Amino acid sequence: MDIRNVDLNLLVALDALLAERSVSRAAVRLHLSQPAASALLARLRELFGDPLLLRSARGMLPTPRALELLGPVRRVLDEIDAIVQPRSAFDAASAEHTFTLSASDYVEYALLPKLVDYLERKAPGVSLEVRPLDLPLVAKQMESGDVDLCVTGLQNAPAGLHARPLYTERMVAVVRRDHRGVGARLTLDKYCSLEHIRVSVPGSGFSTRIDAVLATMGRKRHVRLAVPHFLLVPEIVARSDMISALPERLAHGYATKLRIFEPPLDIESFTVGEIWHERNQLDPAQQWLRDVLLELAQQSPK
Repeated sequence: MDIRNVDLNLLVALDALLAERSVSRAAVRLHLSQPAASALLARLRELFGDPLLLRSARGMLPTPRALELLGPVRRVLDEIDAIVQPRSAFDAASAEHTFTLSASDYVEYALLPKLVDYLERKAPGVSLEVRPLDLPLVAKQMESGDVDLCVTGLQNAPAGLHARPLYTERMVAVVRRDHRGVGARLTLDKYCSLEHIRVSVPGSGFSTRIDAVLATMGRKRHVRLAVPHFLLVPEIVARSDMISALPERLAHGYATKLRIFEPPLDIESFTVGEIWHERNQLDPAQQWLRDVLLELAQQSPK
């Protein structure tokens, strides 16, 4: 028997016939005429090569083959029904689920503590697996299902994916608290005279943005150290005379060690957002996670 040639409506009819053990009652259950129900029974007998139901003084009796089919047919119909029914809402309080996120170290710092705290209170059965952000590969990771959601600057969003902004971040300049070379105000001359830490986030273009702005002003800076992650910078700045640019949320987290200044040049702000593949667009669990992140991101960062 080739399943491609089987009309699934026949299984619905078989389920009704075996449950009712009467063609007339099965016809009522199926909203069919009795002749139509009899025709379905004839097709089923041909399909399975078995009488399935036999007439007797006590009504129609199932054959051994029919009794074998009773449980499997019901399970198949239940599974099909579960597939075609609308998905139920994600019940975070009782769900056992693992989400895989991809994010930069800065985004992890800005959002993960809030998210973990929220999960402990509202969704104790939900777990997180966080992977380092790999911009060249993240689209394929989400297409394959290896990553559920990516959180990063939306300027990095690959084409063809869904994206939603979470919050806008601005850049500030930071030096160590007791830096004697910097007064109450950070001038452009002082900014350019100091040694800098440059954050070169792979694939983001961030490392060249400040230098490009300075070049339009006919200025340049001396980069003494280039690092690939923002989280390395606060501790290094706190132990040196170097200056760096940091996202404001990260800088304020180290306010006891760093002095924070408005940069003496226009460093463009950026929008942090969540990015996901079409395969997760309608999934209730994924929708829930995206909405939770949006709610947490819009809370005060302090």
